[in-house]
Parts: sequence; structure tokens; C-alpha cells
Amino acid sequence: MRLAQRINWVGVLLGAILLAACGGPAATPTLRPVVVTVYLTGTPAPVQAATATPAVIAVATLTELGQAATPQAGQPTATPAPVYGPDTYPAGVNPLTGQLVDPALVNRMPIAAKIANFPYAVRPQSGLALADLVFEHQAEAGVTRFTAVFLQNDPAEIGSIRSARFIDTEIAPMFGAMLVTSGSSIGTMTHLRSSDWFLGANLWRLVSEETSYGCPALCRQQSIYTTTVDTNSLFVYPDVLRQTVAARTGNTALPQSGFVFAGAAPAGGAPVNEVAIDFSSAAHVVYRYAADTGGYTRWQDNDPSGELVVHLDALTNAPITTANVVVLYVNHQNNFVPEDFRDGGNCGLEIQLWTIGPAKIFRDGQMYEGLWRRDESTGLKLRLEDGDGNPLALKPGNTWFGMVVLTAVAELNGSTYHVTNHVLDTRSECPIPATETPTVTPEGFVDPNATVEPVAGETETPAP
Repeated sequence: MRLAQRINWVGVLLGAILLAACGGPAATPTLRPVVVTVYLTGTPAPVQAATATPAVIAVATLTELGQAATPQAGQPTATPAPVYGPDTYPAGVNPLTGQLVDPALVNRMPIAAKIANFPYAVRPQSGLALADLVFEHQAEAGVTRFTAVFLQNDPAEIGSIRSARFIDTEIAPMFGAMLVTSGSSIGTMTHLRSSDWFLGANLWRLVSEETSYGCPALCRQQSIYTTTVDTNSLFVYPDVLRQTVAARTGNTALPQSGFVFAGAAPAGGAPVNEVAIDFSSAAHVVYRYAADTGGYTRWQDNDPSGELVVHLDALTNAPITTANVVVLYVNHQNNFVPEDFRDGGNCGLEIQLWTIGPAKIFRDGQMYEGLWRRDESTGLKLRLEDGDGNPLALKPGNTWFGMVVLTAVAELNGSTYHVTNHVLDTRSECPIPATETPTVTPEGFVDPNATVEPVAGETETPAP
């Protein structure tokens, strides 16, 4: 259903605050609006994974896009660090990591794999350490799930693979990737198959048992990293999958991104050595910076006690590390599509990763205040900017994104940035059977210079 009239921005924000404070039902989920809606709150390749990675080409072989500073008299001329993106990248530069690799690894289609994070037994996962990009988001009821994007590295296997969510309609097309999933609820599958990226003859980009993919590319079987065959024992084998779709992708399936990469850290950062995200009362994540490696090690709770342990990759038994950590504040809505039927059932979420919103970028032990933008001006690519609209450069390497709600509460305690997320009620407003998913966005505009105080919310315990 579409709104009969334009809602002004004050009403939108007050409504969101009242709903969050009262624990009422979420606003109607939406399609991307024609006009730009601005939402504001007041608000790190592994360094190198212990596994074989593609040979890296020397930086000196490419044209340097940065500008050299004027040297003082008698001083040698400094060679500037190259800057890549956001619209074009030299041959051999991976637009997802800013790293220089064999061009044959860039001129192919990325694989976006839906990877489980709950229940705890699915950990350690296979292949996460080798992903170029990883997006962590709420699936429902406070549990988190990953969409990991692979281009320059193809792990021996990736998984375990679980079902898609609405956010995957945004992530896979955004990077020109095929999506690997175990399947979907009826409502989510309908949503995916209505997207131009997967529509009609393009359905082959949706790699799933429901779209007739099977072994040896996508296998629901005991692997060398699991001991049982169940809902969490589906794995994808990238080398076989690429052979399977080679006739479709050819040699022109170029990936895409809107990121800027620079070896030198931008000016204006604040020293932050730890990024803590409480997605819910049972989903806690911490990224800890190590100056000797220049990257962040990921920690997360390993059982209901909340004790944090280093997050390992099953393929290497080594810690997962990242060059960049990005926290995206994004509007979340109940999508009224039943996803989980335990303890009365829960609906899923529509995470509205379009238009613009707040972002925090962490690299080199520094935090940068910024915005994320994804609209017609970026060709619906994800771009990271400062308050003046200038690109904020990521460090060359992999990036982990944590997506939280607009009303998440953040505080800076010394060198720790701590985010407490708010878990939406997707249980009491979850119809069974599912109703038609609303498709209208409340339109509005918030002055980018305005300060809107976040609303604190109690986190909820996810279904076991």
C-alpha cells in the first residue's frame, strides 16, 4: 500500500522515536523512494589469513592517483600512497578491497554467500577469513547472520549456508554478485525473485536448492568441518560453482563498488582501539586493533554466558581479522514475513540500505565520523563520505560491516566505541500465514547538520 501524501521529516522522526520508546509495531517497510530520505542519529583481507592467497602485484606497477606534497628545499620527494575509486579502478585493482591482484581474479563475478552465525554450534564457519566484505545483520529476534562477498579469494568451501533475507536483495546487486543461499521463506523468495537482478532469465544468479542447484557446487552433506547432516550442513564449493556458471558469466562479469581506498589514513580521526557492538542480549561482537599488524581481530560470544572468544575460521583455525570495521546505522522495519516459527514465531526485517544514513569508519586505530550513501547519485552503489560529501577512504584490505538500527545507542569510553542495538519486536506483529508485504517508504528530509538524539531500547533475547 502506498502513502497518500508526503510525510514531513519531523513527523517521521517523532513517530520512529515514539514507536521505539513504546515498543509498538514497526513502520511500514518500503521500496526505495524516488526522493532522497536522510536519516541521522546524534550519534578492518585479513591482515593476512594463514592460507594461500593470490599473488599481489607491486603498487609501483600502477599509476598513482594520489597527489604528492610539495617537498621542502633539500628534502627528497615523497611518493604518495595511491588512491583508488570510487567510480573507476586501474586494471588489477580489486574494487572490493583496493588491493592489487591478478586481473583475472577481478574480471569475474563475486560470490555473495549467506552464512550462519546462530546457533552457536555452527561456529567456526568456513571461509569467512577470506571474504573481501562481510555484512553482519539481524536476521530476526536478535540473532545475526552474515552475507560474505568473495572475489579475489575462493576458499575450498564456504559455509554453513543458510537462508536469505530481504537485505540480500540489496547486497548482491550492489556488488554485481551471485547470491548463494540454502533457500528462503515464501515471502523472501518472492521478494528476491521480483528483483531485476534475479528476475526471469536472471534467476541463475540466485544459487539455491530452490533454483535447482545441487552437488557438487552446493552440497547438503557432511563436510570435513562438520559431523552431522542437518539444516546447518550445507556448503558451497566456489571452484565448482564458477565452472557451473561460466557460460553465463563469461569474462565480462566485472564486480562493482563505490568505495575509495587509500594506504594513508585520512586526517581527522579519533584514536579508537576497540569497537564493541551489542546486536542483542545474546549477540555481542568486539573488534580489537593491533598496531603491530595494522588490523582488527574479531571476538564474539561463544555461548549464552556471554564470554567473548576469538572468532576462528574452520579452514585455517586462525583468528578472523579485518583491515576495516564499518558501523552502518540503517532504518529497520518489520517486513511481516514469517521467518522463524520457534516460540510463537518471528517475522524478518527489511533493512533499508538506501538513501543515506550515519556511519562510523574504523581503520588504523582511528575512528572517522561519516555517512553512508546509496542512491541514484551513486548508481545505487554503497559510498562512505564525510559530513561535506567527500569520500572517506578505507584501508586496502577486507572490511566487516555491522548494521544496526537508527535508534542504536553509542558511546565513546576512552578508546572503546560501544554500540547498543535495539531489537525490534517482530513476534507480536508477525502474521501467520504471511500477509502481503507493504511496499511504501515514508518520505522526508532531515537537515544533515541537525542533531537527533538516539532512543535507548532494551535488547531482547533471541529465540534459542
